[in-house]
Amino acid sequence: MTAAIYRCAILHCRNRQTVEFFSDGGLVVEGGRIRACGDFARIEPLFHGLPVVDWRGSVLIPGLVDTHAHLPQLPAIGAERADLLDWLRQVIFPLEARLRDTAFAERIADAFFRRALASGTTLVAVYAPPYEEATDACFRVAAQYGIRVVMGMTLMDSNAPAELLAEPSALIAASKRLINRWHRANDGRLFYALTPRFAGSCSRELLKQCGQLAAECSVHVQTHLAESPGELAWIASLFPEHPNYTSIYDHAGLLTERTILAHCIYLDRTELARIQEQGSAIAHCPASNVYLRSGIMPLSDYLELPLRIGLGTDIGAGFHASILDEARYAREVAKVRQMIHRSGSVPSLAEAFYLATLGGAEALGFADVLGNFSEGKEADFVRIAIEPYRTIDTAEHALEYVLYAGTQNVTATVIAGVEVWQSQ
Repeated sequence: MTAAIYRCAILHCRNRQTVEFFSDGGLVVEGGRIRACGDFARIEPLFHGLPVVDWRGSVLIPGLVDTHAHLPQLPAIGAERADLLDWLRQVIFPLEARLRDTAFAERIADAFFRRALASGTTLVAVYAPPYEEATDACFRVAAQYGIRVVMGMTLMDSNAPAELLAEPSALIAASKRLINRWHRANDGRLFYALTPRFAGSCSRELLKQCGQLAAECSVHVQTHLAESPGELAWIASLFPEHPNYTSIYDHAGLLTERTILAHCIYLDRTELARIQEQGSAIAHCPASNVYLRSGIMPLSDYLELPLRIGLGTDIGAGFHASILDEARYAREVAKVRQMIHRSGSVPSLAEAFYLATLGGAEALGFADVLGNFSEGKEADFVRIAIEPYRTIDTAEHALEYVLYAGTQNVTATVIAGVEVWQSQ
């Protein structure tokens, strides 16, 4: 793996509020890691002799992080129904049953990961099919593409079609085999996530055994929480002994520092406090939440709390693969919520960009190695071409352009210093 200095505009986050921008920047990559980042005029003499990759006319950003997506649902994009539960029953469950066919699962996985890389995503948390062999195939495809993945077989043992269900003991045994096969595989780019779909499709016994296995194996956990009013009412009827939705997962030992909770639109203060206390993270999926008419998460309120929050495309309720689009959507739905409720605030451009990059890395527990261009981190980055009529000479200009025009101008995606996707 060769060393080089990438010369271009550079934009990245230092933290939630602070971005760093170099209009003529230099990013030094060696051995797949960041050696230095700054003004090219300062950087180049320090690394004189390294080849310069001239990407002027582009802006470089860190690899994007998708904290919630359903690989099997890619063919369901646009298949709208009345609400979340109807959509699951009428569209998603029949589709996911088709992924018992491993060849079909491989085709979807190939398209899914190609779309992610083409959108600049370098790390994605994925719900795989509810079948061990199909999940195994999805990991193989991810390994071939070199993308970073946190993924697990979707687990269900109740309240879904029989062909999607299995006994808790069988699901846990399959999960153990997949963990042994794939967790930290492919040079540490693949991670396993225990994936109980949500409390509505999991018995108390399955949730408890997932919590035990998560503690035993120190793997990620991903599930859904408080996505729609209809779901909340149904879950309350299924688990009357619990004071709220969050306590179901807490009681099962599923709120950990490696847990990512998708949606979280309707949480009370007690639930938010418990999620903070346990160090779990939230995946905000604003496009999906509007598409299924689930609601609008109070993002600005959550950002005032010490919560780890990332963004998720939630394919196929989400209708695109772009985390930059999701970051933009997060701002726009916050504006709608502000207009309706006459309260709350809109995340700044810097906050939206943070959620798409460093915030996502923090949510999934990878901020020590990913998320910005700090020295020593893995060299994951995205090249975005600057349209010739645009002048980008300030951080504000760069944020505006990346968030509102970046997706259609992604020209290369790099992971650990290697181009894994480039436009034709």
